[in-house]
Amino acid sequence: MIRINLGTTIREQQQSVLAAILCLTIGILAADILIPLGFVIWVLYLVPLLMSVWLPHRYSPFLIAWLLSGALLAGSLASGSVQENVSDLPNRAVFILMIAIVALLAFEIRNNYASLEEEIAERTAAQKQLEVLTGTLEERVEMRTRELSAMNEELARDISERRRVEAALATANGKLLLLSQITRHDISNRIFALLVNLDLVKDQTAATDNRDLQDSIQNMEKNVFGIQAQIAFTRDYQEIGAQAPAWHQVERTIRSAAGQLNLAKVRLEVNTSQLEVFADPMIGKVFYNLIDNALRHGGEVTRISFSCRKEGSAMVIICEDDGTGIAEKDRQHIFSKGFGRDSGLGLFLIHEILSITGITIRECGEPGKGARFEMTVFAENYRTTYEPEP
Repeated sequence: MIRINLGTTIREQQQSVLAAILCLTIGILAADILIPLGFVIWVLYLVPLLMSVWLPHRYSPFLIAWLLSGALLAGSLASGSVQENVSDLPNRAVFILMIAIVALLAFEIRNNYASLEEEIAERTAAQKQLEVLTGTLEERVEMRTRELSAMNEELARDISERRRVEAALATANGKLLLLSQITRHDISNRIFALLVNLDLVKDQTAATDNRDLQDSIQNMEKNVFGIQAQIAFTRDYQEIGAQAPAWHQVERTIRSAAGQLNLAKVRLEVNTSQLEVFADPMIGKVFYNLIDNALRHGGEVTRISFSCRKEGSAMVIICEDDGTGIAEKDRQHIFSKGFGRDSGLGLFLIHEILSITGITIRECGEPGKGARFEMTVFAENYRTTYEPEP
């Protein structure tokens, strides 16, 4: 197969094509003048026009068409065919028009070919880039897969270790719970026996006039009752957080707690409607201790009321009575452990139970006009079918 070398660079190749077009045009013009062949010569003029497709300039086919048209007219005038045959001039004009149309087609073909080459080049580059990205992505996926596998194995080991620790803690907590229950039971039995003995001693000393002995027995009895309260507190405190928090209907819980106390002539008012709070199952102990605290330390209490109000997005549950109230100097300490007249554990226990689900409590009553406790329940921890007045 014969290979024609048009040049090593694109510019050299374009110059070679242009030189070939000029040479062909001159040759065909010379043939038209010297050897008039009519339509055959005209068709030969299309060959250099088609070669213009390889030229880079966008108007190359049109320029070559004008060149060929000029050569065609020059050939017809030089050969004298126009003078010999007047009808040959329109034929040559039609052929010139054909050359222009072919030039337009050549121009479109060249543009489409160039666009196609550019698109092919872009697709080839995109495909190569995609192949590179695919390879990189596969490497990253493989690397991430290895990392995830290692993390999963480590996580599985951590979970297994945590389960072993939790099992050990559960066993230890179970043993401590059993020990505390047994200890409380034994202490309660001994305290009961001690109270029986104190009652016998009180009966034996009742007929005597020894006031010192009677006072000592009363102090002993008071201390024993204090120990009983401490034991009851440890039992209640142990139950805090032992079970998962749940939703509790406030009015029902308040009335259930009040039913365990002797209200006598004290009027209980509950106006919380369908309010429910998300709290520790020991929430009933909160209302029990609030009512019991009012009965024990409120003096001449005739009314204990529970109500609620909206405060922003939170709900405030209010417990108030018409007793003597709490002194201003004691207000900051009433929720501290051990502060109070008896065991000092009731309000401390209330604070601990409410804090499990983020409920806060404060006392804001007026001394001499009764105690007022406000429990603030945040939006996610309450629900209701009505909207209380703000």
